Amino acid sequence: MLSATTLTLLLTAFAGQPTEGLDARPSTAPTHRWAVEVELIQPFLPEVGIISIRGSRTLWGESGGVRGDLLLGAFIRPNVKHDVVETIDEYLLAVGYRQYIWRGLHAEVALLGGWVWGQNNKLDGEDYSNPTLLGEALVGYRFGFWEPGGFYADGSTTGVYVSPQFGVIQGLVTDIGPRGGKSDTFLQAKLLVGVSF
Repeated sequence: MLSATTLTLLLTAFAGQPTEGLDARPSTAPTHRWAVEVELIQPFLPEVGIISIRGSRTLWGESGGVRGDLLLGAFIRPNVKHDVVETIDEYLLAVGYRQYIWRGLHAEVALLGGWVWGQNNKLDGEDYSNPTLLGEALVGYRFGFWEPGGFYADGSTTGVYVSPQFGVIQGLVTDIGPRGGKSDTFLQAKLLVGVSF
């Protein structure tokens, strides 16, 4: 017959709750609340040429689980050929929120604000220099390595991750001259590579 202590230990193991009198040791695994990431596809696409670097901080929840991250970063687009103007320069700061729904599955929104210069608009030949504001919405999946909830989660203090994302970016306040009926909403794909710590 099972003793009361053995039965209590078995129930505790399956319930996931420590029982009174047992040593409920807290986890000593690193939490990886911070991360720095770069985007690897857009810098190399013609007429896109966007360089993006972001930092994130987990605001609530646990790394590797359901959680919410604050995003801060920069969006740089230096002297890139464009479909509306001959060349465009954009320098923006980004603030956003990423919500992890299940494991690495996440959705995020961001606002990007800064300044844009458009040289030689293709319809009126004018140059434009104005403030700009963009909105972005994405979904993706984070494949983590050596971080909580990821592959090889071994208690490392530093992890790496790869996160493919898909979504849209919309010009909320933009003015680089007449667009000739061209949309200011764009589908986008990203491949983020980051380090968590």
